[in-house]
Amino acid sequence: MYGIGEILLVVIGILIAVALNNWNEKEREKKELNNILLTIHKNLKNDILEIDKILEFHESTAPLYDKILSGSITKKDYQDAQDIRLHFLILGYPEISFDKRGYNLLSTYNSNNETTKDTLAAHIADFYTERLLEIKVDDEFRALDFKNNYEYWKNNYDWWANYITRKDFDGFETYALNSPDYKNRVANAYFLTYDIFLPELRIFKEQALIIIKAIEQRALEK
Repeated sequence: MYGIGEILLVVIGILIAVALNNWNEKEREKKELNNILLTIHKNLKNDILEIDKILEFHESTAPLYDKILSGSITKKDYQDAQDIRLHFLILGYPEISFDKRGYNLLSTYNSNNETTKDTLAAHIADFYTERLLEIKVDDEFRALDFKNNYEYWKNNYDWWANYITRKDFDGFETYALNSPDYKNRVANAYFLTYDIFLPELRIFKEQALIIIKAIEQRALEK
């Protein structure tokens, strides 16, 4: 009986040690995940600020597209333009770079803790995977369109040198006012930007705000 009691004490001690170790490990994982969520919270807020800047920029250039596509643009409009956006409307745009530090940490965390199931972490991972892919594909289409315009004008028009160095826009203005090719290119840039790319940015922002709120709610529950 004494020997059996000794064995039971040893077994109980081992079980307690294992339980404590498991508890400590889960607490460590929980703390690590919470820190990652706080990083993602900060990243998404920064991303939203960048998105707002881009949306504001394109809102300000939308009337220029409308004027060209409606055929109401004139030589005087080009000459009276307060900035050069009208001349470089489809040959440049602000780029966006998402802050993915938190997402990268979360990906590593999920890989190292495959048995840990956290619904918020899983939702965030799915959000980044889907939204970043959609935006990347759309942005690549815009970049290709930009490249096509650049290469075509450079290789086919004598006014290119003066245009790209901003010495004289007269040749470009004549082309822009009279060539259906230019109007087609503007229409394509409008479609890729306003009908495809910007809606994806708005979806990202909308879903990011939901995630930010969820992270804040979890912080309050601690």
